Amino acid sequence: MASSTVTRRHFPYIERDESWMYFNKRILLEARREDLPILERFNYLGIYSNNLDEFFRVRVASLRRMVDTSLEATEDERKKAREVLRKILRLNQEYSQLFEETFEELLHSLSEAHIHIVNERELSREQEKEVRRFFMEKINGTTNPIFINSPTFSAERHLKESLYLAIVLWHNISEGEENHDIALIEVPTKDLGRFFRLKDKAGESYLMFLDDVLRSCLPYFFIGKKYARYEAYTFKFTKDAEFEIDQDLRTSVIEKVSRGVKRRKRGETVRVVYDEAIPPMVLKKLSDMAELNYRDTRVGGGRYHNMRDLMTLPDCGRKGLRFPPREPLRMDELRYTESVIAEILERDRCVHFPYQSFDHFLRLLQEAAISPAVTEIRISLYRVAQSSKVIKALMAAAQNGKRVTAVIELLARFDEQSNISWSKKMQDSGINVVFGHEKLKIHSKLVYIATTQGNIACIGSGNLHEGTAKVYTDLMLMTAHKGITSDVLKVFDFIERPFLNIHFKELLVAPNDMRQPLYNMINREIRLARSGKEAFIRLKLNHIVDEKMVQKLYEACNAGVHVELCLRGNCSLIPQATGFSEGMYINSIISRYLEHSRIYIFGNDGKPRYFIGSTDWMARNLDKRIEVMTPVYDEDIQRELDFIVSAGLSDTEQGYYTLDGEVYARWGDFPPGTELFNSQDAIYQYYLNQKNKR
Repeated sequence: MASSTVTRRHFPYIERDESWMYFNKRILLEARREDLPILERFNYLGIYSNNLDEFFRVRVASLRRMVDTSLEATEDERKKAREVLRKILRLNQEYSQLFEETFEELLHSLSEAHIHIVNERELSREQEKEVRRFFMEKINGTTNPIFINSPTFSAERHLKESLYLAIVLWHNISEGEENHDIALIEVPTKDLGRFFRLKDKAGESYLMFLDDVLRSCLPYFFIGKKYARYEAYTFKFTKDAEFEIDQDLRTSVIEKVSRGVKRRKRGETVRVVYDEAIPPMVLKKLSDMAELNYRDTRVGGGRYHNMRDLMTLPDCGRKGLRFPPREPLRMDELRYTESVIAEILERDRCVHFPYQSFDHFLRLLQEAAISPAVTEIRISLYRVAQSSKVIKALMAAAQNGKRVTAVIELLARFDEQSNISWSKKMQDSGINVVFGHEKLKIHSKLVYIATTQGNIACIGSGNLHEGTAKVYTDLMLMTAHKGITSDVLKVFDFIERPFLNIHFKELLVAPNDMRQPLYNMINREIRLARSGKEAFIRLKLNHIVDEKMVQKLYEACNAGVHVELCLRGNCSLIPQATGFSEGMYINSIISRYLEHSRIYIFGNDGKPRYFIGSTDWMARNLDKRIEVMTPVYDEDIQRELDFIVSAGLSDTEQGYYTLDGEVYARWGDFPPGTELFNSQDAIYQYYLNQKNKR
């Protein structure tokens, strides 16, 4: 049983945030796989780093607030938060060292692939000239030094969550407190990217981190100054991403969220990452500027930080350094001009992104925008693409006289400003824009289209976002089932008036009508198992951390229910725990696509019940958000869901599991040379075979 079992509970449980650390380590371990293309391994390092930034901004900041200032938390809750923080920081220290080791190994492998990352001390004279030209033509004026001893300097106001160079400027060769200045320069990655490509030489390619380009040009920043020596060290602050919503009733919800987003930029610092070669006096000044206390995190590492940019590492025109391209499949290319609405009215359709093209959904909206049979469109939007074709189709529909209602979740974290901007544009085009209640986040992915021939609905597991649909695995059911479409319309009514007591006949809808129906289905499997009948629960989710659901699954497992889980992220369950979960099987997949679809299958005495939806089994999803699960009745789609879940559970090439606080790859359980099973390859081939049969 894992060492992280919490003794205050009467069942084994891994804390949510500790479990998240294990999830992120799985990504780090993918970067260490020598059988993957080199730039994909760098990509995993970038994902790991980006995930960690957000984790500190949100989860670690939340834990710290609970420990330091929460008036609502009990002493037991504060004690638990302190324990979790200590565990997280210990794991972070351990994983940071593994990250640095992996990065150094990958740099060596990249050189073997004829791409070299060079720093300012390794440039030839010709390369130095290239760098100077780049500075004069591109860098000059995009960023400027700020001296920290300036009387108007404020770290809270002037320092963003960007990468900076701390520059120690020595007046002469001798060292001393009074013999230097300290200035800060923001690394302008948003304007120029993180990497500068030098000219190829003798068949070899050369790249520089932008930080090193700045280092090589430091004298050019300090015009008229005659410093004897320059030293530059990277650092980055991570700030608390939470913000309070104003309670002023005179202020619109858009204004409240806009103010909150602005305040986030001045959030308290919870972490500083830095070049461990930085002089102690400079690190102390940075820590003092950020008002870090003993609970805040200081992570020393190599000279490079903000490693999310590794996701953009260029291939320099060389082939074979990334996964082979895999085009999303179109199910009906030969009937591209035929009515999508008519097809859905005839039979349910299910689209699985990114194996199948997001274009299927766009075509539905585009048809709805111009069809004389369509009278109304309602849609819920959580995150959308920067140049959203979804919203452009909705605008066209409004301009063509359709009644269009768009529910916008303004509190989609880190997309608040984008959603505010889009909501204003939609209002200008004649769309009725509805904002969710401040205390009830809308996470469901829904579309309702009313036509004179019958109504249709789309219920999905992922955002209606063209970008993420290329890399996230998500399912969307398109149906004309009268009970489901009627319930979807009720959900939209509930969103506008969340305190109505609405009963749903087909859908499971949180927060009012989801938890108990799930309990009922689990209890039915328990009763079947205890009566000697076959009983099973098969789930494919992102996260299971809700304590009551964890306890319920242990109860089911103990009763003899076959519990099989395909979980990508946080998992508080511990399989094979004596007296609780013997026989429980959990597989966690990290692969080229981000596993994001949610599928729920219950045995139901030989007549399995199938659902897809937007909800994970977390308290926030079940009790504090509007989430939707829809039943799936079409037998072909049911067989498809069976295949997807079975493939995920059987994945030995990309599957992982956690045992006693350690993360293990399933492929490590097999002798070298064993043929392994890759679920994402198998699912793509499944759809390709279906397409070829048509």
